[in-house]
Amino acid sequence: MTSTSEPSAAARLPRLLLGTALLSALTQVVARLVVADDGPVVHVTAALPWAHGWLLLGVLLVLTVLGDQLSVPLRHGEQTEHLTFFEAAILLDVALLPADAALDLGLLAMVFREVVRRRPPQKAVFNVSMLATAAGALVLVVHLLTGPGAGLGWRTVVALVAGTLAFAAVNLLHISRLLAVVADVAPWQLVREEARLSTVMALGNVALGGTVLAVSTAAPAMLPFTVMPAAALLFAYRAAAQEAEERERTTRLLELSQLLAGRREADDLLAAFLELARQVFGADLALAVLDVGAQPGGTHPLSVLDDREQGSDRRVATGAERRLLERAALDGAGALTDDLPEGWARALVAPLEAEGRRLGAVVLATRDRSRALGTRELTLLTPTASALAVALRGAAHLRRVEEETGKLQAVVDQSSDGILVLDGAGVVQLWSPAVERLSGRSSAAALGRPLPALLATRGADGTPCDPFLVGRSLLLPAEPQTTVEVTLLRDDGEERVVRCAFAGVFDDDGVLQRVVVIVHDVTRERQVERLKADFIATVSHELRTPVTPIKGYADLLRRRGDRMTPEKRNECLDVIVDRAGHLARLVEDLLLASRISATESASPAQVDMGRDDLAALTRRACADFGADGERVTAVLPDGPVQVACDPVRVIQVLTNLVGNALKYSTPGTPVQVRLVVDGGGGLAQVEVSDSGRGIPADQVERVFEKFHRVEDPMRMTTGGTGLGLYIARQLATAMGGALSCRSTLNVGSTFVFTLPLAGEELAAGAGPSRGLSVGRGASGRPDAGAPVSAASDGDAVVSAPVPVPVPGRDRGAGVGLPVDAVAVAAGTPGQGGTVAGGTPGQGGTVVGDGRAGQGTSPVALRRGRNAPPWAVPPPRPAEPGGPEAPQPLG
Repeated sequence: MTSTSEPSAAARLPRLLLGTALLSALTQVVARLVVADDGPVVHVTAALPWAHGWLLLGVLLVLTVLGDQLSVPLRHGEQTEHLTFFEAAILLDVALLPADAALDLGLLAMVFREVVRRRPPQKAVFNVSMLATAAGALVLVVHLLTGPGAGLGWRTVVALVAGTLAFAAVNLLHISRLLAVVADVAPWQLVREEARLSTVMALGNVALGGTVLAVSTAAPAMLPFTVMPAAALLFAYRAAAQEAEERERTTRLLELSQLLAGRREADDLLAAFLELARQVFGADLALAVLDVGAQPGGTHPLSVLDDREQGSDRRVATGAERRLLERAALDGAGALTDDLPEGWARALVAPLEAEGRRLGAVVLATRDRSRALGTRELTLLTPTASALAVALRGAAHLRRVEEETGKLQAVVDQSSDGILVLDGAGVVQLWSPAVERLSGRSSAAALGRPLPALLATRGADGTPCDPFLVGRSLLLPAEPQTTVEVTLLRDDGEERVVRCAFAGVFDDDGVLQRVVVIVHDVTRERQVERLKADFIATVSHELRTPVTPIKGYADLLRRRGDRMTPEKRNECLDVIVDRAGHLARLVEDLLLASRISATESASPAQVDMGRDDLAALTRRACADFGADGERVTAVLPDGPVQVACDPVRVIQVLTNLVGNALKYSTPGTPVQVRLVVDGGGGLAQVEVSDSGRGIPADQVERVFEKFHRVEDPMRMTTGGTGLGLYIARQLATAMGGALSCRSTLNVGSTFVFTLPLAGEELAAGAGPSRGLSVGRGASGRPDAGAPVSAASDGDAVVSAPVPVPVPGRDRGAGVGLPVDAVAVAAGTPGQGGTVAGGTPGQGGTVVGDGRAGQGTSPVALRRGRNAPPWAVPPPRPAEPGGPEAPQPLG
């Protein structure tokens, strides 16, 4: 027996080839050194006088080549082993020729057969090296166990059997090593599986060779009849090969069925199927040609190819592949030998059909005409292709289901409303993330449990209720939808008002199968509704409070004013003025809150920024509370604390904070106002602390919301609209500061008002531009004679005319105000100006001058004490084709 292999990755075999070649050379050298001089073991010249010399060599060479041509292919995965009579022919050579002649003849026959079969160089080298090693082992064993001219005695028979077994063993070991490299087959596993077959075939070759030798010496006339044992052995070889092939094909078909039954993406499924199908049927390539309708969004037939030599590929189908698709559609399954793509010898084609829909075709092909794909393979391929079509349809359906499921899951996961799915008994089947957030219970803890065991709820009347039955009782087959509103009681004590929309799914008998519940949190809406109602009641009360004395005293003055003493009349008028002022402040708060609400999403509250002494402003705010002001203790620095602010709004914020501290603390308890300067952080903080009732932890931030008041509206002991802290925080933010609160219930609260310090960098104009503008003339355009003005802290307004540059004309210097240091010099158009700071009290320095034709002039702006910072933006570029227009500086 001899074996040839067809490795699919010859480039990976250099080490194996080198080792095999070296081993064969070593075996040949050893054999020639040890037994080269030995003569033939069996002499047949007495019976066959012509059987000697070159004639005998020629006959044996022909027999050796013919013995190799009579082969039976035996596949091992991607590799093929050929069962031949080469061993029997080599056995005759060893017995009838001298040892050196037998070695030379064997090598010559091996090289000749590789040339005739046109094998690739690497494959030919491996085959020749493997057989040379095996032949060398055979010659060594036979000649060492017997001697020249020994005849066909028992020693010769034993030597022939031992030599042939050595030949088969060397052959099997080499094949196992090769398959371990190219087919990832465990070498000893192959040795164990093939050892029995190799032994039987070795003994069969000994029997055939021995029979030829015995007949040659005893009855030469009977030599032609020795063909019969050879035919019997060939039949046995084919039966063994077929059994091994069926065994391997069954294994591959099992893998194929498992693949088709599994869950895979269509692309992965098709690629894996083609690879396995090619191995199952021993084809060189497997091809799937898909119709346009079988591809989502396809415009051309698509080919998916698995080629043993070139690997896998995915491309638009060629013309020849489209013709195969058309033939499968017209003729169905069949074996083809003509009109095939270039390089193909034979092909099998089977349509891909499932559920009455044609998806394409599956094609198996070989490049070697000696490798047949016939009716037997077509019988297996046709149902396998149909199973593939069904699997592809299932994969497409599964993909659509997964896509739709993914969409639904995304809706469930991202929905702000909670989504529940319950069975007919109220057991949870789906618990969305929004429900987790609402209820405080995880999905893992909820799935598979009854809804009443998970949620505690109260109905509209405040009594406990079953969260499932409250909606289930209203569901009917005729009216499968209803909405109820309940209060959800969380484990942490928080209460949430939720609106539950129940939708029932009933079967044909009217039995409830499933309930879908959409849970919408309306706690905020109910709070807003309550706040609106409270606000209306509060505002009505607050407005009535000043209006009542105004109306009463006005009526009193109308009826009896002429009879009152001047002192009494002035007292009435003072009350009217005081109450009117109270009323004006209430209306102003409402209007300011309305303006802030209208713009808070786009821009901060409007403030007139400047620079002022926060210590002085704090002192003024604390002095506005009359007799109650005696409870206020102010801890202030000795010197001024300059901050960037709107002084009027600072007093408004501080007045609100101090007023709240007095209002919400027990009469007689102190209120502390403390000013802290953080020079390193560039901040100043005013802390207003009281020893009042405090604020619950869950409402510390909510006190800054509109209309929110901590008190229960049914037991309010203080007045107010709930707008003061909302307005205060908005104003603090607009001035670049912040307003925060820390509080402990029944201990007291501390409100912290933070503003940025106004340092030298701010005085030099590094801050934002506010409060500076160029006056405009009657035309609405910037006027060269209009004044530039800057507001101070409210005590004065300074202004002076500043010439606006005119393109191509102005080179003059700006006008400086003899006050504190800020100097701004304009640059060239489109490049921006240069800001230069001066020294406080000494004035600024003008940098550069304007150039005719560039449209700029230097402008020096110096501001007085407490005036806000400003900066002059660069001039805008001129309109195309026209002169540059002067632009506002502020």
